[in-house]
Amino acid sequence: MDSLYYGTPDFAVAEFQHRSVLDEIKMLMTAFDCVFADNSAIYCSGDVTTGKQFYRILKEHKVSSGAELKVKLGAAACKELMSDLVRRNIKRGIAFTENVRQRGHPNLINPGPLVAPDFDQQHYLYLWEWVIIRKAYEAQFNEDWEYSNGCTLEYAIATKKGISRRDHLGRVLELPEATVKVERALAELKHEGMRTETLELNLSRLKELSAAGASR
Repeated sequence: MDSLYYGTPDFAVAEFQHRSVLDEIKMLMTAFDCVFADNSAIYCSGDVTTGKQFYRILKEHKVSSGAELKVKLGAAACKELMSDLVRRNIKRGIAFTENVRQRGHPNLINPGPLVAPDFDQQHYLYLWEWVIIRKAYEAQFNEDWEYSNGCTLEYAIATKKGISRRDHLGRVLELPEATVKVERALAELKHEGMRTETLELNLSRLKELSAAGASR
């Protein structure tokens, strides 16, 4: 099994009904092995559970985090609202992936539509990091990717691997430009009083990569 750059198998939830999460992830990877040779696909990164629209929802409800939103609305109403957000983000990600396909790229991985029962974000991030490391020769990022916890991590993963990164228009997205985008997104969100710990962590990862000279 490949060593990941950022992910750890020490999951907060390590089993589902006596099923090992790591075994589930390994099984999912065999499906990717059936479809893609190593380093043969473009990974299409887009926001799903966080991102610009997520923060817009928090702002509308005058809260600073998903946890506060759940307290304010109640668990059922919050789940319904977030499910709608995820559906809209997945739809947007599918449209983005199709645009990439229309530019002549047939081998594409769009993570959004995958539903793994009982998975939380930690499990998904571990899986997708593994997919990028094993299968991607390039990563492309949907518009407003810099507001997303998952996308900013995936940018760091792609940079650390040393593969090409491009924006939603197919333009090269180098590390200095990407870092500035995340910095601006963070400044905006902090000004609005949002909790941004994960985004800040990912920004620090980009800066570490820049200091290490991973700018290509």
